[in-house]
Amino acid sequence: MELHRCRFVDYQPATINALDFTPASVKQTRLAVGRANGDIEIWDPSYRYRLEKVIPGGHGQSIESLVWAHQSKLSDMGSYDDAEELEADLKRLLAEPPRLFSSSLNSYIIEWDPQTLAAKKSVDSNGGAVWCLAVNSDSSRLAAGCEDGCIRVFDITDGQLEYQRCFESQKGRILSIAWGPDDSYIVSGGSDSSVRKWNVETGRATHRMTVDKKNKEPTMVWTVAATKNNTIVSGDSLGNLMFWDSEIGTMKQSLKVHGADILSVVVSQDGNLLFSAGVDRKVVVCRRVQQEKNKMKASRGTWATIGSHRYHSHDIRALALDASPEINSIVSGGVDVELIVSPALEYPRLPPNRITPFARKNLVSLSKSHKMVLARFFDTISLWKLGQAGQLDTSTSGSLPEMYEPHEFLLKLQLKDDCYITSAALSENAQWIAACDVENIRLFKIQPQDGESDQLMVKKVREFDLSLSSYLAQHDMALGGHHVLFTPSSDKLIVVTVESKILVVDLSHWEQNEFEVLAEFGHHSDKSDNNNNTQTAPRTVTNIVVSEDGQWLGTNDDQNNTYVYSLDNLKRNFVLPRSNVPQTVLSFNPFRPNELFVAYADNTFRLFDIEHKCQTKWSKKHNNQSESRLATFRDRIRGVTYNPSDKNKMVVYGSVFMAQVDLTNSKGNPKINHKRKADQHDVTPVNQQPGFEVTLTNKFKHILHCDFLDANSMMVVERTKESLLETLPASFYVSHFNN
Repeated sequence: MELHRCRFVDYQPATINALDFTPASVKQTRLAVGRANGDIEIWDPSYRYRLEKVIPGGHGQSIESLVWAHQSKLSDMGSYDDAEELEADLKRLLAEPPRLFSSSLNSYIIEWDPQTLAAKKSVDSNGGAVWCLAVNSDSSRLAAGCEDGCIRVFDITDGQLEYQRCFESQKGRILSIAWGPDDSYIVSGGSDSSVRKWNVETGRATHRMTVDKKNKEPTMVWTVAATKNNTIVSGDSLGNLMFWDSEIGTMKQSLKVHGADILSVVVSQDGNLLFSAGVDRKVVVCRRVQQEKNKMKASRGTWATIGSHRYHSHDIRALALDASPEINSIVSGGVDVELIVSPALEYPRLPPNRITPFARKNLVSLSKSHKMVLARFFDTISLWKLGQAGQLDTSTSGSLPEMYEPHEFLLKLQLKDDCYITSAALSENAQWIAACDVENIRLFKIQPQDGESDQLMVKKVREFDLSLSSYLAQHDMALGGHHVLFTPSSDKLIVVTVESKILVVDLSHWEQNEFEVLAEFGHHSDKSDNNNNTQTAPRTVTNIVVSEDGQWLGTNDDQNNTYVYSLDNLKRNFVLPRSNVPQTVLSFNPFRPNELFVAYADNTFRLFDIEHKCQTKWSKKHNNQSESRLATFRDRIRGVTYNPSDKNKMVVYGSVFMAQVDLTNSKGNPKINHKRKADQHDVTPVNQQPGFEVTLTNKFKHILHCDFLDANSMMVVERTKESLLETLPASFYVSHFNN
């Protein structure tokens, strides 16, 4: 087989600066990950963590702090006379989706809309850079630590984001902040070697606790936490983990558990479990233990280190803890851009789950006929021409063909926008590039430069911008988009707007500067449930795919709704059954265009016959895949492709694996030994499902995209972890023997 192993896509994820789990009052737990380029990733902890969506960042928007808020108390409890009405309104309030706030080194605090992936509200702190954020227990107030040494409190009840008050100023910036367990006080850590306890009502410091100094240089208190049992915890730039009495402001205990700066400390809700991490790339776990002084006095809690481990290769910038039995996770992230999830209650005895740093999909688009590859980055698009090699000598083992046409870089497109790209696509005829962000949707024409056929350039199609902008304005829709995709014939462009509306745009009359919107599908943006007309959570389209013959369009969203539309009559044709397991991949079989492949978060998959609106016979036969090799594999299915030389096999791939699935031959039931003793009867397996043949390989790491160009000609786009680490700065901690 001819294999194009492409490593020219130098996609580089950004440093992880902030992590936060949704509050316990939220039914569906989510993890927010804030990165140094401004991106905010939303992860679903179920099924070994999957990336659900990404809120794109922008230039100069590094996320320094990230917090969820979910209001759990009604703001006007005293106005209710009817207990049933009070209970109904409280139930409605708890059913609302959580709110997400972030801060960066500019002076703004931003609330994000997880549906449109854009900023929803913003407020100026008027205090310079906002280094830290904290939400109180009932999510009614948001506290921000600012560059000017002031803590500012904002009212966030009932969807608000309004300035409430400013505390007294201190010398130096506020680096860390946390609310007390009963919300009566706020604790902060600063750049002046101090930890302060603040009275929320008066805005004044009631206690000032000084940490150790070295060579008379100020010590940075990078992280603080407030726990039950009147304890304040601080982590500083000397690697000291200190425990303070919150009532009298004295130090109760100090642990030297790190060799360098402690950048993050998290404490469990019951106040008995603590994790710390920092520059020495070590995660330390401490547990609160009881020690009886005598029989007459109550026991006093102290903390003991019970374990530590170094899973990261560089500084750990952030930790997030959810110790509930359903989640049970301590998540760490930092400079090495990798999320590592470990069981919190058993840490560090059980092995961690290393989540691939290349979890994003649709980074690569391909023109098979022209052998061109488009790669999108945060604000740039690159176009490459695949190389060509000579014939492979199959008689000699391990031989490689001679490369007489190497991969060729064709052009780079730099988009001058404040927001990063959400989607980009290359048309099959290699004449069009489409790109979108949450504020704009653009179309570019690829053409020779100065009449030379070997030099290419792109020209923005302004008539497309004007036509689409006019249509969106007439229908009261925003200008941005989440997805763009060309049909295989390159005569239509599918656009998913930020409101999850799907537009079909005709490109066949581009020479006359006509770009007509042929259809608009609004099923994903409809907030009423199709079955009972009840209001549902906001939806975001996560996947779109078009069949090879251009007849079918498949889409699904983050609420597990999957629709198939006919591009012939421009109507919805089929609604797939909603599964309890999130769907992760959609793909049409190019040789059987009516067959839709649907992969799920548990690494099972189904095949649907769109014409007959049901599962295929093969899929029904293999409906139970819970024990298949794919289902037991840790890595998640990323995509699927088909070899034209064998139309009854498909290649399913993830980030670190590739598997060939035979759609014809099935493994029979296990052989049964019919020889038996006289007193024995035949034993037949109960509910034994025939399996299917799967051939796995882990030769490729990490796979960004995989597809067949032709019969027995495959292209694999890889990004190795070694190439990623080469771009990172040197680690503070250097491994030694036996460490």
